[in-house]
Amino acid sequence: MDYNKFTEDLKAAHKAAQESTEGMEDGGTANLDKLFIRLPRAREVKVLEAIKAAGLYCRGKRRWIGDGYMITVSGAQGYVREKSVTVFAAEMHERGYEIMPYRQMD
Repeated sequence: MDYNKFTEDLKAAHKAAQESTEGMEDGGTANLDKLFIRLPRAREVKVLEAIKAAGLYCRGKRRWIGDGYMITVSGAQGYVREKSVTVFAAEMHERGYEIMPYRQMD
């Protein structure tokens, strides 16, 4: 796995997510939406370093629908967070990653 490319893809997706929510009102139900990404055979330490280098947060590998990483995409809590995750997921999917948005109301 090319961890530098992964970092750059995360940065680009994060930028697109931020741009899509500029000036947007953060109303609605508080939620805990995140992005779940599967990276088979990737080294956890390197993945976490790449996520951190992209300015994002992930606690570590999790088991949800298989093994993967829950990435926090936005610090918002309502509509902004929901849209951020949606745009981020679409961007990462277009770049060829196996992703799934995780949706949860608080």
